[in-house]
Amino acid sequence: MSTRRDRVADTSGLSDFGAERRRFLKNSGGLVLAFSLFGPAVALADERSARAAGGAPGSTAPFPSVDPANLDAWLAIHPDNTATLFTGKVEQGNGSPNALLQIAAEELDFPFERFHLVMGTTTETVDQGPSYGSMAVRYAGPQVRHAAAAGRQVLLDMASKHFGVPVDRLMAQNGRIAMNGSPKRAITYGELVDGKRLDVTIGASGKRFDMKVAPDVKLKDPSKYTVVGKSVLRKDIPGKVTGEFTYLQDVKVPGMLHGRVVRPYGIESKLLNVDESGLKDIPGFVQVVRERNFLGVVAETEWGAIQAAQKLGSKLMRRGPTDGLAKWSDWQGLAATDEVWNVVRKAPGKDMVVASHGDVDKGLKGAQRTFKATYLTPFQTHGSIGPECAIADVGKKQAVFWAGTQMPHQARRDMAQLLHLPVENVEVKWIEASGQYGRNGLEHVMADAAIMSRAAGRPVRVQWMRWDSHGWDPKEPPIAQDLEAALDAHGNVTAWRHHMWIPTLSDTRLLASELIGKPVGKENLGHGAIGYEYTFANADVACHGESRVGVITAWMRAPGQFETTFAMESFIDELAAAAKQDPLEFRLKYLKDQRAIGVLKAAAKQYGWQSRPAFQHRQKSGAKATGRGIAWVNRDDTRVATIADVEVDRRTGAIRVIRVVVAHDCGMVISPDGMRNQIEGNVIQSMSRTLHEEVTFDHAHVTSRDWASYPILTFNEIPDTIETVLVNDSPDYPSTGGGEPSTCPTAAVISNAVYDATGVRLRQTPFRPERVKAALSRA
Repeated sequence: MSTRRDRVADTSGLSDFGAERRRFLKNSGGLVLAFSLFGPAVALADERSARAAGGAPGSTAPFPSVDPANLDAWLAIHPDNTATLFTGKVEQGNGSPNALLQIAAEELDFPFERFHLVMGTTTETVDQGPSYGSMAVRYAGPQVRHAAAAGRQVLLDMASKHFGVPVDRLMAQNGRIAMNGSPKRAITYGELVDGKRLDVTIGASGKRFDMKVAPDVKLKDPSKYTVVGKSVLRKDIPGKVTGEFTYLQDVKVPGMLHGRVVRPYGIESKLLNVDESGLKDIPGFVQVVRERNFLGVVAETEWGAIQAAQKLGSKLMRRGPTDGLAKWSDWQGLAATDEVWNVVRKAPGKDMVVASHGDVDKGLKGAQRTFKATYLTPFQTHGSIGPECAIADVGKKQAVFWAGTQMPHQARRDMAQLLHLPVENVEVKWIEASGQYGRNGLEHVMADAAIMSRAAGRPVRVQWMRWDSHGWDPKEPPIAQDLEAALDAHGNVTAWRHHMWIPTLSDTRLLASELIGKPVGKENLGHGAIGYEYTFANADVACHGESRVGVITAWMRAPGQFETTFAMESFIDELAAAAKQDPLEFRLKYLKDQRAIGVLKAAAKQYGWQSRPAFQHRQKSGAKATGRGIAWVNRDDTRVATIADVEVDRRTGAIRVIRVVVAHDCGMVISPDGMRNQIEGNVIQSMSRTLHEEVTFDHAHVTSRDWASYPILTFNEIPDTIETVLVNDSPDYPSTGGGEPSTCPTAAVISNAVYDATGVRLRQTPFRPERVKAALSRA
């Protein structure tokens, strides 16, 4: 396995860079290929490749560019009849690049097990947009499919010339092309290409998500699929299980120093003074890096960097602004945990109408019964178990990064802006990071490493400490939601009002850039994905706010819609209970979307749903109570319905989720087993967010900076069973993605199940035992 420069170079000659890359890959075991099974746990990068295309430090040569209109931007065929797919999408634990590999193998008529994958590295891959929002298969899938189909046609044309027969007399299958009726007259793809680049123009237009590749190529008939739609083994799992897999945190670069960032006590405190006198006795200490309010330390060893950071100021996070060798201004401008809701409601911003029809006020006034409820969801952090990490090697004219970001091509542009370098003089080598998902601190730690490497003149590896990750990564913002509705005498909904106060979910500012006074990124305005699907005659659904709330906020899994689904699907359950109607039947009355109806019915069938109102004739005494809950969502055209059984311990307030059933309609599924794994992961993580996770503050900073103060779900809390039903898994329905949607119903499902068990409504997450017990005591 190798990169394009190794195996696909034209036989007329290799550049010096190509030769260096061959030696680098031979020595490192194929570091840039995250799906290879690495030998040593720690890969040692060749020093000569640390600067990449330009060679020596100080070179001004730009890095190689990748033209999406060329076939070799997407595919390489190697002499041993293996192949490589190049994609700008990256692995974040969900297996979507594995699905892209299946798509390529299908269209290329090539064995999946002989296909390798290069992801993310900016000199090797096309910019297909960031890997987020359940968009990999949905948008990158067609791009890969068309490129692979074009590759198959190019290979058939080459074979036509080789055999001297028309293409229609040839058949491509399993990486070889044979003549119809003469199977012994055959040639493998590797023999046909003979080590050369696939330097053929296939055409491309548009950028990133909107890019169209080889638009006129003939695609395979889906009825003839043999790879797509089948469960295949993920190539990365064996190495991850045995510990042989090389994560970003394992990578070392020759001459590399270690860095740590020193944080202030207050989030917006100003750095006043740094006393370095107590650091020189630390073995391996190199220097302090100070640039305005940015403060870091660099040492020859990681332990030396940790010791220096502790002496300078890490203890500040636990004590006060005058403790330590670094002095900061006092700052107390943050809203504390119990004050945040007023801040959210009063934050300036603009309104967005989601739905507005009929006359809600008239519907409320003329109703037999009206209902009001407020739902609150707190700040949450990504809680990545693997700490954020990056390596930077910054010269005067070039910079190279080793990073696990979900958006390597955008990160390349950001780092170029931060360092005042041309984009073409920056390279991001993507390597899968342990704990990589969402907009956690993986982009921010790149900026930390860049600033320290520039100051030190050597490669610097920066790894965040736990209090860095919990305290300073971008947060999912708190959301306050007010709902109001009305029922007539027959239990029909006559009015529905749902107003949400949602701070920005798209603040892409890099923390280190703010500290040095050279901002990179921007505070994008946006409410996230907010849906309204019911057909109430009178409806008023709106969002308010979208401004800052004291800390950098950015997307987590299913940004915004996890929270808004909690409120919407819990409140409609309240109405169904008040109307003494079955919660499934009540929802179906107000839905017209047949695919939504389909997932609800499919989940009910798998579960064995029996029609009855919630909390009717239930056992209302005893130490433990059980109940069921239901909820659904449409996120980006993927419909998901979830049903769960829970057990509530009335004595302690502890909730145990026993069984979960998920019906999932994302259209055609590339790998059923991969999709089930994704759904299970979504359910487990969203359970953690529902039951445990909440960021807490005082007036200066985040106070939940460890696993004791920010607990997550443990193994013994995972449900006994998580059952999945894949609905409309057919080529008739385009793939819409499964990375996020099954996250959304979980909080509502658990809340509704708790009501069914106890008659108590939970309207504020997380449902920690003390909060549940308090609610039970008030009932």
